[in-house]
Amino acid sequence: MTRPTTAMSRQAALGGSAVAALLAVALAGPAAAQSGTPSADLAVNLTRLLVKQGVISQAAADDLMAQAQQQTAAARAAESAQATAPALPPPAPGATRIPYVPETVKAQLRDEIRQEVLKQAREENWAAPNVIPEWTQRIKLSGDVRFRDQFDRYDDSNIPVMIDFAALNANGPTDLNPNTNPAGVPLLNTLQDRGSQLSVRARINLDAEISDQISAHIRLASGRSNSPVSTTQLLGGGLTKKDIWLDRAYVDIKPLSWLSGSVGRMPNPFVDEIEGYRLTDLVYDTDLALDGAAATIRYPLFPRHRISVSGTAGAFMMDYRDGNFPTNSPDKANTKTKWMFGGQGEITWQTNRFDWRASAAFYQFQYDRGLLSDPCALYTGVTECTTDFTRPAFMQKGNTLFLLRNILPPPGVTDYPVPQYAGLSFDYDVLDLSTSFDMKLEDDRHLLLVGAYARNLAFDRGDACRYNELGLPVNNNLDDNPCPAPTAGQAGSRLATGPNAYMGKLVYGQLNPYAWGQWNLTAGYKRLEADSVLDGYTDSDFHLGGTNAKGYFVNASLGLFEGANIEFRWFSANEVSGPPLSIDVGQIDFNVRF
Repeated sequence: MTRPTTAMSRQAALGGSAVAALLAVALAGPAAAQSGTPSADLAVNLTRLLVKQGVISQAAADDLMAQAQQQTAAARAAESAQATAPALPPPAPGATRIPYVPETVKAQLRDEIRQEVLKQAREENWAAPNVIPEWTQRIKLSGDVRFRDQFDRYDDSNIPVMIDFAALNANGPTDLNPNTNPAGVPLLNTLQDRGSQLSVRARINLDAEISDQISAHIRLASGRSNSPVSTTQLLGGGLTKKDIWLDRAYVDIKPLSWLSGSVGRMPNPFVDEIEGYRLTDLVYDTDLALDGAAATIRYPLFPRHRISVSGTAGAFMMDYRDGNFPTNSPDKANTKTKWMFGGQGEITWQTNRFDWRASAAFYQFQYDRGLLSDPCALYTGVTECTTDFTRPAFMQKGNTLFLLRNILPPPGVTDYPVPQYAGLSFDYDVLDLSTSFDMKLEDDRHLLLVGAYARNLAFDRGDACRYNELGLPVNNNLDDNPCPAPTAGQAGSRLATGPNAYMGKLVYGQLNPYAWGQWNLTAGYKRLEADSVLDGYTDSDFHLGGTNAKGYFVNASLGLFEGANIEFRWFSANEVSGPPLSIDVGQIDFNVRF
């Protein structure tokens, strides 16, 4: 929105008399002629005053002057013709001769002046300066709505039983003893296809420009849960109302032209974009927001050649330990916070024909690896064990896990409940490398090539066996002995896991086809070993989320109307290693943005 300035307020106050004068001259009709012949200098000065006060634009003033010159020339020609014509007899004593102005001419003059003044009043918002509060002109609203139909297909050769450790933790602790928990543990669906899953996504953004240096941003979004990687809400559920979540709330600060920062719950500052198009989701899902603070420095390395560099660093809080832990003890534990520290450097080369960029990032996740608890005597009435906090706050599937609780058996009892949580077997220090080459073609089309590689530098197979028999991995095992004796080979060598991930894709067409005639096509391949990245934060659509997945993806987008398109997406993925798990996902999206 255009913000009214002090000068514009003066326009309303000082320009009012000038406008009144102009209208008076235009509408006076024959009465004005009694004052004598109009002065050309007066008209010029009045027009200049209107421009100076901002009542009319310079272009409008030029048009008025040109029209006045044409009318003056016509009047002089008429006077010349009258001079050669027989002179009228002089008026009788006491009589006054008034020249006749046709009503059509007067009406035309009134309409032209009124339309010009009202048009500028609407554009500059000084016709009614007190109607719209000034602060509303510093706020911008935008958003989008997506309607989706999704199909999930599972191969008949998939493993029939696979524990859903994300649900085990979210609903836990979960008793693993079938004798004391006949309901059993939660299991993933691996065989039954799911079709026509209708869902909606709605997001609305509020952006407030406080000043040239600071702005505030809030986004509300739908979602069936507080998942950090999805804002999709399934329809149905007995027509119950749908949830709205606070998806973003942050402040941008730009004290200098080359320095900016953000604080709050913000968009991921480490993702690369071209015209709002996200280049990669290998490490982080496109919907992921981060809680913390980040700062970015930009420097034009070779301005003449449009080569620039930038650096971003940030600290983000992943989870807090409950300040009331343990709940049933007066001796409270020290507060502990899980952090993610990240840094990224990027170089960009922009030309009229192409853009090329390359980036290198490093993310260190502190205190995210699980720890085996002290001996935990749950039979005494204790409800929490010392390391329950080290379980992941959010999971999907794929990472190697072990059971956190070292539960002591009740004296003289051999069959007892075993309520457990699962924790990560490995640390995660992720190196993230990516590059893109964007060839600019005719009609705003692009030929975009993207490549990305990630590696967990903290990966050490021996870490999975550090607790020996008490903390053996409970998934990604090739056999019943994932931690052989040193004489039989490297510890953890029988784990179906690895530290590497990579992807590549090709995009052709308009990057954001939101108008009729615009379109794009995308094809790519992705491979994520089980412990390459944290499974909780990577793409939630490919293989239905998580790691230990490889396969291809294709999609096509077609613009329908201004601000609307339809998109077809297909993901086909298998397991990288371990038990067979093949999942194909099809999606049809109708997107509208405003």
